[in-house]
Amino acid sequence: MPLKKRVVDEGVSSDLYDRMKADKKRPEDEAPKVDFFIRYTAWAAKAFRGFGRGAKYTDEQAEVMEFVGYRVTAEDFRAAEMGALIIGLVVWMFIALAAYFAVGVFMLSPPSLDPEMVFQNIFFIAGAAMGLIVPLAMFMLYQTRPSSMANREKMLAIGYMPEIINYLIMSMRLSPNLEKAVEFAANHGRGKIADDFKKIVWDVQIGKYLSIEEALDELAYRWGKYNDDFKQALMMVRASVLEADQARREALLEKAVEGVLEGSKEKMDLFARQLHAPTVYLYYFGVLLPLMLAIVLPIGSSLMKGMPFGRPDVLFLLYAVGLPIGIYGLGSMILGGRPPTYEAPEIPEDFPGLPPKGKMQVGSMLLPYVPLALLIGLGIVFGGYFLDQMITIHGITLDLTAIGFDEIQMEGIAEYNWSQEIPKLPQITLPFLPQPWNYFGMVSIFGFLIGTALMGSVYLYGKYSARKKIQDEIRSMENEFKDVTYVLASRLGENRPIEDAMKHAVEFLPKSKLSNRVFRRILDNISTLGMTLDEAVFNPTFGAVKDLPSKTIHSGMSILIDSVGLGVNVAAKSLIGLSMQLRNAEKIDLMLRRLLEDVTSMLRTMGTFIAPIVLGVVTSLQGVIVGAIAGQECPEKIDSGATGGGMGGFLSGASNMGNLFCSEKGVVKTDPIQFTFIMGIYVIEVVALLTYFNAQVEDSGNKLHTYMSIAKALPIATVLFCLVAYFAGSTLATAGGG
Repeated sequence: MPLKKRVVDEGVSSDLYDRMKADKKRPEDEAPKVDFFIRYTAWAAKAFRGFGRGAKYTDEQAEVMEFVGYRVTAEDFRAAEMGALIIGLVVWMFIALAAYFAVGVFMLSPPSLDPEMVFQNIFFIAGAAMGLIVPLAMFMLYQTRPSSMANREKMLAIGYMPEIINYLIMSMRLSPNLEKAVEFAANHGRGKIADDFKKIVWDVQIGKYLSIEEALDELAYRWGKYNDDFKQALMMVRASVLEADQARREALLEKAVEGVLEGSKEKMDLFARQLHAPTVYLYYFGVLLPLMLAIVLPIGSSLMKGMPFGRPDVLFLLYAVGLPIGIYGLGSMILGGRPPTYEAPEIPEDFPGLPPKGKMQVGSMLLPYVPLALLIGLGIVFGGYFLDQMITIHGITLDLTAIGFDEIQMEGIAEYNWSQEIPKLPQITLPFLPQPWNYFGMVSIFGFLIGTALMGSVYLYGKYSARKKIQDEIRSMENEFKDVTYVLASRLGENRPIEDAMKHAVEFLPKSKLSNRVFRRILDNISTLGMTLDEAVFNPTFGAVKDLPSKTIHSGMSILIDSVGLGVNVAAKSLIGLSMQLRNAEKIDLMLRRLLEDVTSMLRTMGTFIAPIVLGVVTSLQGVIVGAIAGQECPEKIDSGATGGGMGGFLSGASNMGNLFCSEKGVVKTDPIQFTFIMGIYVIEVVALLTYFNAQVEDSGNKLHTYMSIAKALPIATVLFCLVAYFAGSTLATAGGG
């Protein structure tokens, strides 16, 4: 039965898992898609079955479901869709009730002219209205999940298509047998496109298609909707089988390679160009928006009585929770459009040569990195705290401006009781600590921020630095592989045995890590242990690639072994084709890196230097703004009883409403030191997020590169923020005092 018809006729209902796990006859069912989408659909199809009766897929929806391989009926999909909306409404109701009982701002009594109550009611109603986004978001997330998965697979295919076309042509050059070529490409390719190649091989074997040519044509036109270059390449490969002349056949195959490579380059160039605008938006959202909020919110909260944005808890939620979530969402949208060009090798924690688990190499010593990170981080935190106590309590340095220098006689400075003046200094106090040890000043805040950043950095270094070093070594071996395969192919082309060719490669490239680590070990296994070539390479105990988690090297050695069995000349041609394919993949990767260089350098500079500097200045400006407006007071209220009715009542009401736009006795709810702490937390978060996205743009999917980039950027940015905040604050305070 055609897959498209099965999408409509077969359903994912209550027996989803049993049916998917039991039915493993078809290739697409060997690794069934049992992700959260399927799990939720299976549950919702039973819980909300009545909402999906009579539903039908549109042609576009059926096509998307077929493409991603979700065997979900239209009725089940509609039921789960409505279930997501209902669940979202329930979540929203709980959130609204929790806000009502926690804050108690929505009054059932007649409207009050009290400004604070007016604003609280306005914000509660506005928040409840905005909360309706929750059910709509859940509905849209479920509804668009299949299409977003399809778009992601199409983007991934941009990087995988040149590779699989190269594998097709490698096999076709050895033997113009299309079925063998498709099977060869399916076994060595990656992604959904490789899965589709496996499927058409299966479909031909079970008689769904009369020939591999028919199946390949159907695949070409199905993928041609998303990538016309790939369709044209498949058609040229198909046409090469019909060409009797060897030269013309070779020209068609070469044209197929060039066409799909050029198409991929154009799409990657388009992606790189489209990335500039979102990167600028990321800068606006992550750096400039906090700057504007830091200026506007203190003014608004001081001038407009009752506004909650001046409270430290609200500012913390805004800066430390709301803005980072927004930055993460925007950055994820940017990364969703990056085509893959290279898959970095995964280095497990138990890889041979790594330090024992939980330890890191520091010189000649092995140290546990978790206690070391805690020791360094907590040491700096407590160091800043005790330095604050020394500065304040023992009078090493004093903020005499904050205390009031006029109150102190110069001759009595040494005898002055400074502990009485500690509450007048900017500080954060903890109620469960006795005085004066409950004082946390600016040095304590800076110590906490730097200590936290260094703690995270040391932890990331300890956990990932050794693995990253091994990954870099394996990547250098992968870069050598194309040159080594060319040397091997040259010797095999002289009708030399594979052992002689490998020996020559080791001697010809004495500094090559690949030759010394892999080929020398293969020769030792053959000569010393009497192994076959296959055993010498892939033996689970003594194999040469046993400790090399590189798909490139594993795939290349598999091609070498398979082709050697057909003769040294066939092996020479195969290795030449493999070398060319690796060079083409390297060209695409380097081209994308060059295209993205402007973006990645901007993100790197933004995350490590610009963001902490700007936000450090923002912190100082906020202190100046708060200090400037903290002394403003509300105008005197007009007594309605004294003025009587008429105009007097109007003036009284006007006075009450006018109090919305003034501060009450100069009170500012968030002082500069609290804002510094909040902004410091935000700096750590935004630097980690910007560095994460930059590392993912540079090297997609490589978590080791990402973590090490964060480990390098985090302490630099945090120290820079603290220095800028301190010196800018001192400069502005001096200028203001003058």
